[in-house]
Amino acid sequence: MREMVAVMALNERSATWPWKGDKPVHLPRPERVPRGFLLPGDPARVDMAASVLDDFFIVGQNREFRMGIGRWREVEIGICSTGIGGASTEITVVELVAMGVTHLVRAGGMGAMAADLALGDFLIARAAIANSACARPYWPGNADVPASATLTAHADAARRGMGLPGRLGVTATADGYYRAQGRPDHQGGEAQPAVLDTFASRGADGMEMEAEVVFAVGAARGIDCTAVLAVHAHRRIDGWLEDYEETQRNILRIGAEALARALTST
Repeated sequence: MREMVAVMALNERSATWPWKGDKPVHLPRPERVPRGFLLPGDPARVDMAASVLDDFFIVGQNREFRMGIGRWREVEIGICSTGIGGASTEITVVELVAMGVTHLVRAGGMGAMAADLALGDFLIARAAIANSACARPYWPGNADVPASATLTAHADAARRGMGLPGRLGVTATADGYYRAQGRPDHQGGEAQPAVLDTFASRGADGMEMEAEVVFAVGAARGIDCTAVLAVHAHRRIDGWLEDYEETQRNILRIGAEALARALTST
């Protein structure tokens, strides 16, 4: 009887921690969980990893969370989409860490503000300014949220080793896409360049919607995180990168190489 009660308790959900045993609420759970994961926003980019990683297979999908696993230089690498924005990113990071993941690379695009960044360049984010409400429960206050210095260094070394343009820098993570990033909310509407100026005055080279949350949750849980961000838009010159497919693959290549270096050196 005691054994039956123990099994029932293990499989019962709690509103406080609503996992079912070792199965997370939102993410698919693979049989074997890699220690390192790439985190694109778009579920379609998970499938793109089949052209970058060896022995790639899809684990599954629930809502916006699509997961796959492959190998880069014989190192097992996971990839899981976060969806757009901080709330779904928080879910992704919390559930991956609870499954034993130790290294995360946010892999996505950004809108640049810095004059020395061009369309197609790569920013390796060493920090994010404090801006997203979704990050505050994990990183209170107004100080910049740092990425892992070691994993960030691996990512920038990977970028340079692949001969790809870009540099280290700082991102701003916005909680919205339109007004929150200084865009109008209808065609022909008035933009708000003051939003860009405020982010830039605080040291941000560009903006996106997830990296700060990854860094904040990672810092709170004691894991290594960084971000590889491609300039697919430039807000100062109002430029947009239409031919983005190979750039997206290079984001994954940089992130996978950074994870492989980190995981084989620990």
